Amino acid sequence: MAVHADYAQSPELGGGEGLTFEGDAAAFYLVALLDEAYAPGIDDRTVVRVSVQQRAFGGPLDDVIVDFEDVEKNPARLSLQVKRSLTISKAKTNTDFRDIIRGSWATLKKSDFRVNTDRYGAAVGTVTPAKERALKTLCDWARESLTADHFDARFAKGGSASAKLKTVKNDVVALLKEAKGTLCTSEEVHQFLAHFVLIQFDFLREGSTDPPDAINRIRDCLAPDEAAKAPIVWSRTVQLARASAGKSGQFDRARLVLSISHVARLRGATSFLLDLAKLTELAKGYANLIPDDVGGTRLDRISLLANLDVKLAKARVVQIRGLPGSGKSVVVRRAVQRALERGPVLFLKAEQLEGTSWISYATSQGLSGVPLEQLLVEVGAAGTPVLFIDAIDRIEKEHQAVILDVIRAIVESPLLDNWRVVVSLRDTGIEVLRNWLGEFLDALKVETLSVGQLSDEEAETLANAKPHLTARGFNGGNGFAHAAA
Repeated sequence: MAVHADYAQSPELGGGEGLTFEGDAAAFYLVALLDEAYAPGIDDRTVVRVSVQQRAFGGPLDDVIVDFEDVEKNPARLSLQVKRSLTISKAKTNTDFRDIIRGSWATLKKSDFRVNTDRYGAAVGTVTPAKERALKTLCDWARESLTADHFDARFAKGGSASAKLKTVKNDVVALLKEAKGTLCTSEEVHQFLAHFVLIQFDFLREGSTDPPDAINRIRDCLAPDEAAKAPIVWSRTVQLARASAGKSGQFDRARLVLSISHVARLRGATSFLLDLAKLTELAKGYANLIPDDVGGTRLDRISLLANLDVKLAKARVVQIRGLPGSGKSVVVRRAVQRALERGPVLFLKAEQLEGTSWISYATSQGLSGVPLEQLLVEVGAAGTPVLFIDAIDRIEKEHQAVILDVIRAIVESPLLDNWRVVVSLRDTGIEVLRNWLGEFLDALKVETLSVGQLSDEEAETLANAKPHLTARGFNGGNGFAHAAA
């Protein structure tokens, strides 16, 4: 791709069909983003964002722009032009290398460029090995020299630079003169080379090594029972990169996770594992607090769970309603326990709520305080994208903001449009609920699952286990409560 700054070019043209190598290169960095991992070009930092075809947003090197952060959130940026093959020379016909040098110089001169931190350069497939080694050595020497004088001494009479290194350096200096419009100083040449990187990928030939490396990294990101889908996820990632190039797209991990979760279930980001484990622990504990037996006999409410699934397929909110003691909470318990078999679950229970906001609730429960939207994306990708709330009509006014924060995130974030909400409440509680959740209930499609008396099968199960209860007509009224009375 040309990198001239004096004309506009549509991303469709710059990142159109057939540019498979560019898509593979961007996908390689997307895999590092998915894995919260390190990637070529920037040392000691992990990938946090990948952007493609960014000329319209001021990127002189616009094919792939990768943002990194270290453990203290200090940023760094890598700006790359991607070429299937590259010749390193100053020949007039060599427009690719000339454009890369010009774009790199423009990147260095940007006001937001971080000296000694950011990098720019080229990602290539094939390049003459001798010239590749010479250019990489040249850049390594520049980074190892603290001053231009020290760097220049390597090329003086008696210095260690070979004829090949001197030729490459002279070619770069000549192209820098074209880019700047005048001869660069020794300090400018030193600084330019110290920030330049040449990255070689191996994608397109038979026996390429980079796709298997990416697939293995993807496998480590997937839930154990989904590991075999790693090649499919790699193909999906390449497809995402190529499609996004035509739209000047950007990916942070949340967007990428949502896109990948349609193909395979993820293990959960390393940075979120403690939070996901804590939510799982809380869900298990809250579920176990709900009595689910009548005199020691458990009823699975299978038909109600099946109806719940049907309603969740049609609506974003399902309210499980019934008279006190009808077994509403048992249905929630069963649904939560079933979801826990898949992975982490977000389950909130009226009696266990603390705090006056999601942040304060999260703090009280030992969660890390990561952004709620990102946490929900991870829960949905690694587990089940359903918010379960038991006894929502009994939530104290001071704790209602906890629920409001979560539901607001689900309603307003496009990254969470696959999320659903399941709540249990008494028949008499719906008006109370509308007083503080009406705005969201009006915006979402709501279905109702009514919990009434036991089914014939459940009544027979209970009768066989507790024959002394049948004479008291345990199925004549309020199900669990009546039977247990």
